[in-house]
Amino acid sequence: MRRTRLQALDTRAKIIDAAERAFFLRGATRTSLDDIAKEAGVTRGAVYGHFKNKEAVFHAMFECSDLPLDPFAVAPCSSDDDPLSRLRADLHRRLRDGLQSTRARRLYSIAFTKCESAPEMAHFCERIQMAGLRAEAQIEAALQCAVSRGQLSAHLDTRQAANFIHAALSGFFRKRLLMPTQLKADDEVDQIVATAFRCIDSSSSMASSL
Repeated sequence: MRRTRLQALDTRAKIIDAAERAFFLRGATRTSLDDIAKEAGVTRGAVYGHFKNKEAVFHAMFECSDLPLDPFAVAPCSSDDDPLSRLRADLHRRLRDGLQSTRARRLYSIAFTKCESAPEMAHFCERIQMAGLRAEAQIEAALQCAVSRGQLSAHLDTRQAANFIHAALSGFFRKRLLMPTQLKADDEVDQIVATAFRCIDSSSSMASSL
C-alpha cells in the first residue's frame, strides 16, 4: 500500500512538472490534458486520476511551488522601527527573485502571459486578480505603519500609494517576463523600486505641505 501511495505521488509530481513545461511552451489554451500526459510519459487516465481539468493543474503548480499567486504579497507589518525600509527591501527581494529564480519566472510567465482568457481558466484568473488586491492591501498596511512611525505624512493617501507601487512593480515585472532572461537584473530592479518609492516620498511631502 505504501509503495502504491508513493507511486501515485511520484506520478502526480511528474504530471505537474510536465504541465509547467507544456503551458510555458504552448500557453493554456493550446495545451490539453492529452498534451500534458504525453509530456509526462503517462496515460490520459493517469492525468484524470489526479486532476479533473487544466485549472486544477494550475492550482497544483502554485501549491507545490509555495509561491504566492501575486509576487508582491508582503509580510505583515511588525513592530519594526523602520517599516518603510522593510517594505522596500521585501518588494525588492520579491521582484528580484521572481525574475531570477528559474521556476518562479516560469510559473509567473505562465500565470501572467500565457493564461489566456479561456472560460476554463476563468476561476484561476479571478484568483490571480484577488491575490493582486490582497497584495495591495498588504502594501497599504505597511505604508500605514510607516505613517504611524512618522516616516510618511499623515495626510498621505496610503491606499492610492499602495495601488501605485503595486501597479508600477507589476507592470515592470510582466514586461520583463516577456523579454529574454537577464542574468544580472539587479540594477533595473534597484531603479524601479527606488523610483516607485521616490514617487511616494514626493507625494507624502506634497500632502504635508497642503
